[in-house]
Amino acid sequence: MLNYLSAELWRMSRRRSSWLGWGLYLFLVLLVGLTLRGNVPWECLLAFRNFMVAGLYAAPPLAGWALGGGDRAENLTNEVSFGLPRTRIYLGKLSAALLVGTALFLLTTAVFFMGALSPAAMLATSGEDRMLAGAELLQSMLLSLPRYVGAVSLAYFLTFTLRPATAGTVLYYLYITMGELTLAAVRVMGLGAVGDFINRLTGAVRPFLLSGAYFVYGTWDPPLTMGNSWLTGAVWLALTTALGLLIFRRRDLR
Repeated sequence: MLNYLSAELWRMSRRRSSWLGWGLYLFLVLLVGLTLRGNVPWECLLAFRNFMVAGLYAAPPLAGWALGGGDRAENLTNEVSFGLPRTRIYLGKLSAALLVGTALFLLTTAVFFMGALSPAAMLATSGEDRMLAGAELLQSMLLSLPRYVGAVSLAYFLTFTLRPATAGTVLYYLYITMGELTLAAVRVMGLGAVGDFINRLTGAVRPFLLSGAYFVYGTWDPPLTMGNSWLTGAVWLALTTALGLLIFRRRDLR
């Protein structure tokens, strides 16, 4: 498995177009940070928290990078014909996407604050405030990371299993931008027991929405805990991986 993972990471590193795209992304992150230049660390941290939702929209390009883009079908056929277990193929590419995604998450954070924080603003802030801001930043990152893992796993599952792969990308963005908004905001009134059931059902799934760390809808304001975020990421990762493996094992590759 480790050899396959290393090979996948090497293959991803050879795709120059992907490096160019992610380089442009990090440049834009730097520009966003520069717009906050001179603000105190607490204001930069608040802006970064609002910016972190962009990570959910980076999941499909990351999944496509791990899958090999337009060469996906040919690569999978060759690997299966060579005798590689399908479980290793699916998990190896997913692991590569998650590792690179984690590195990209850390790099995004570093580039953002490289642009946002100025030496003058840091000196004007007390040591205690800097430590508190750093602790809040670490907490925000740890709350968001498992949801990013779930998002990448969902995007990977959709682009891996659906044909063409672009259908998976479209479905992912529709779910994030419309599906989760509906699940988070829906309130059924005037339908009696049916409406109460729907409200209870949507209320039960809200804590497990991928966007739950970034948006507050209406009167819904559940306490966001570390345990909830890591459970959310684990649930999304486990469900999408199990479905992906089940479908891939039964699929005929041509």
